[in-house]
Amino acid sequence: MKKTVSACLALCLCVGMNVTAQETLKVKFRSRALLDTSVSGYGKESTQGYYRVEDFRVGFKATYGQYEVKADVGLGGGKVAIKDLLLNYHWGNHTVSFGNGYEPFSMDMLISTADLRFNQSAASVLAYTNSRKLGATYYYHAPHYLFCMGVYTHNDINKLGDTQKNAFVSTSRAVWRCSDSQQERLWHVGGAFSFRTKEVNTSASPEGSVSSDGVTSLFSEPLLEASFPDMGTEVKGLVEALYLAPRFMVQAEYFFDRMNRTSGEKAYRPHGGYIQGGFLLKGRGFEYDAKYGVPGRPSTAKAIELVARFNYTDMNDDRAEIYGGEEKDLSLGVNFYLNQYIGVKINGSYVWVGSHCNAFYQKNFFLAQARLQYIF
Repeated sequence: MKKTVSACLALCLCVGMNVTAQETLKVKFRSRALLDTSVSGYGKESTQGYYRVEDFRVGFKATYGQYEVKADVGLGGGKVAIKDLLLNYHWGNHTVSFGNGYEPFSMDMLISTADLRFNQSAASVLAYTNSRKLGATYYYHAPHYLFCMGVYTHNDINKLGDTQKNAFVSTSRAVWRCSDSQQERLWHVGGAFSFRTKEVNTSASPEGSVSSDGVTSLFSEPLLEASFPDMGTEVKGLVEALYLAPRFMVQAEYFFDRMNRTSGEKAYRPHGGYIQGGFLLKGRGFEYDAKYGVPGRPSTAKAIELVARFNYTDMNDDRAEIYGGEEKDLSLGVNFYLNQYIGVKINGSYVWVGSHCNAFYQKNFFLAQARLQYIF
């Protein structure tokens, strides 16, 4: 039997299809790749071009009764890294998740990268969220409510070892929603709260830091960046809103952060947020994961979507005398979903560079970007 199951899994890996072993074990192998390119008039050259494989990963999802296992390995950038590595247990309206994944903070960060409206999340999302963390999360979902909470290490599984940060994070999220199935509309409002303990067992004073790449991660320097010594605890939160209709959607989040300091200096308090929307020229409806409270790509396999986003991020805090930069950006784009597997995204962003941004950014600039993606 073991040889039979192994043979089935090998065949599944080759053809990318579901297999069933002993009727209750279902395994789906999956893969995705994101190829990005951008052109900008910013920099020493009159025109600069950038391109790279932003993300390439392979993995699988297996279900056995009420158990679910998800695993993804990233192969981009010349490095091998574990992405999602989760064991989920579902019963009724409840789910418990163990492993390496995102904490429930920011619905935009929880959206699959391939389903984002733009090449990456807004600058404010990147500033006030973190990478995956190793921990446990409990979810409760009902037609009108979603609640989740979890406890995590302040590291993903790839950072455990000599470079790990010895701190813990507790994050909670609550959502209220109302849907009209006849008119295919959904209203969703909510918020999240996160607390991080002070880092311990350090040879020097813990350093606090916040950064954001802005509208692209292809440039060599982050747009916004602040760091300071004597980092203590951190408290951050957000409010979120989402509206889905047959032909358009609107999504917004506002973040606030408080990073306390052990030296008696004033706490550092950056903030920011974004609002974005999509309108379908072709196609109807948008996917929505009720279990985790996140929107997705258009519901129809073939779709054309016009998208727009305005973002504001302020990392300057006069009271704490910490200055990480301030910026505003406006992005417009069009997304072509050729089928449920392949898509093309084209967009442009204009960035207003404010005071105290990274020294690499001396003036406002426009950036055009494109992405070719597949996901199976």
